[in-house]
Amino acid sequence: MFVIAHHFIQQPEEFWAAAQQGSASLPSHLKIHSVFPSRDMRTGTCVWEAASVNDVQSYLDEKMSSMAKNVCYEVNDTMALGLPQKTMEAAATAG
Repeated sequence: MFVIAHHFIQQPEEFWAAAQQGSASLPSHLKIHSVFPSRDMRTGTCVWEAASVNDVQSYLDEKMSSMAKNVCYEVNDTMALGLPQKTMEAAATAG
């Protein structure tokens, strides 16, 4: 499934540095497709692929909760426009 993560960032420099570093070593059950930071770097929206929303929310809460509030939700695939191709077998069979 695709999961949107909205980030409300209190520490932009630390958050984006950690995000860049963490994206290179994501757990195998998570994939990040797109990252859209705001111009001021204090908010961001990302498109993830995972078996569940909880997988993404738990990961972000563990890694980033000291720097940002992260709100995740499942994308309604039938109503969405411009979604990437699913690439994870577990996510493809879960959704």
